[in-house]
Amino acid sequence: MVIYLFLFFQALYALTSSGNTFRIPDEFEVYFQAEHFVDEGDLSVPQTFAMRQPVVVEGRVVGTAPIFFGKVGQDGKPYAPYGPLAALLILPHHLAARGVAYLSGVPRIPLPEGIPWLFLVAGLTALATSTAAALTVAGFYRASIALGASPVRAVALSPLLGGATVLWPYGTTLYTEAFVAAALIWAAALTLEARQSPDTARPRLMTAAFLLFVAALTKPTALVLAPGFVIAPLLQPGLSPRRRLQSALLLAAGVVLAAGFHAWWNMQRFGSPFDLGYDWSETVPVQPFRPFALEELPRGLAVLLLSPGKSLLLWAPPLVLALSRWGRLWKTERALAVGLMTAAGISLVFYGTYLFPEGGYSHGPRHLVPLVPLLLLAAANPGAPRPSRVSMAACGLVGLAIALLAVSVSFLEDQAIGTNLSSGFTGYYERIDPAPGRASNRYAFGYIPFVRTLGSPDWIGRNRVGVGPDYLPYNLEQVRRGVRGGETIPYWLPRVLPVPFVILLAWSGLRLRRAVRQGDAMRSSVF
Repeated sequence: MVIYLFLFFQALYALTSSGNTFRIPDEFEVYFQAEHFVDEGDLSVPQTFAMRQPVVVEGRVVGTAPIFFGKVGQDGKPYAPYGPLAALLILPHHLAARGVAYLSGVPRIPLPEGIPWLFLVAGLTALATSTAAALTVAGFYRASIALGASPVRAVALSPLLGGATVLWPYGTTLYTEAFVAAALIWAAALTLEARQSPDTARPRLMTAAFLLFVAALTKPTALVLAPGFVIAPLLQPGLSPRRRLQSALLLAAGVVLAAGFHAWWNMQRFGSPFDLGYDWSETVPVQPFRPFALEELPRGLAVLLLSPGKSLLLWAPPLVLALSRWGRLWKTERALAVGLMTAAGISLVFYGTYLFPEGGYSHGPRHLVPLVPLLLLAAANPGAPRPSRVSMAACGLVGLAIALLAVSVSFLEDQAIGTNLSSGFTGYYERIDPAPGRASNRYAFGYIPFVRTLGSPDWIGRNRVGVGPDYLPYNLEQVRRGVRGGETIPYWLPRVLPVPFVILLAWSGLRLRRAVRQGDAMRSSVF
């Protein structure tokens, strides 16, 4: 069942992948890290100086500037402010993408002329997050089984996670959240399995600790979820105090090693263990920079839980099922409940006080994506009544509708502030008079996604990259037609790329259906 779930969602996410990684640095700089690592063996991003973007002042273009976001290191090289592991995780897909470009005859030309090769290879490289998100769904199924859920319940909840939550959009863009979600849910699965199998508990916990290390090296702020993993074993009933402490220390070791590695990495690049490489001078007009402000917590929590564009419950409706069963989880799996509450509580406070609680340009509550599969485990708890088909269908339909819209509309097209932020309310952001150390613009609470974009009469057919349905074949066709040198992309390539994933989706879907029917038959025979 695990492999069929993985293959099904791998195909689904690949078919709906954007392939447009050249929107904001969080996507294209991670790609450039991987590309430069293959070419030159380091994670700097000199390509960002070869590509220019317009500089707009009061609505007028006054020049151009590099697209670089980050800092120049002690060695004189430009570095992106991201975890070092993200670029390495996408390397297999990047190498395969280079192979596709070579076999299809698309030449690599130096920037800025070589956009067709760059777009094709970057678009295929972005399928790495499709793999990560599919692994998240498979890991959730495994964690549910380890928790004691029946295969029927586990396989019913897994598609809700994969197809009716914010996880889907993050399986179609080159953000790192899908990697973090995959590492954390598999760490949870192994930790739960360690309880059931004392003989193999140590290697499972060591692997879980390694996955916590991976998550934190991929995105440093993944560390805020780690205390929940460390606390849960300390409260696990049925274990001796010594074994509880050993389990917690093993998991904590992965967290400590990750923090130490980040400090070393920052020291090597910038000469300070606490310098992550962010340059907020343009965003924050009054220094010193203050990334967290406790007085902003009420508004930050409202953004993360109540706003239409970022609400965790609206963008992950199956969590309503989990919350409705929280009481039973507290009674039957208190250690897990405390661990989840710790992870959720720290995350909400941490991001609620952060400069940009919404996660910048993105779909839904970007920062909280890795939390979704963990919290959904409450609905898999066998000590609670199984969710009714009506409630599952209602949550599934709402979540599916939002996810489909999100993967169809580019977040930047829907959220771009335009060329003049000084005009006040701009849709996604609004202009404010900032406190010292804070940004001069903030997320507009009343922003409603998709309405402005889908309401545009010429949304489809403007023949411009990044405008219209946000799918790799469509975007690749726009490059082929409208970018200089685009004719080097073969006519057949955008049309053939989806074919293997359509076949894989159909085959794995049939296998899943057969497995579910067999599970229903087994359940009927038992009762």
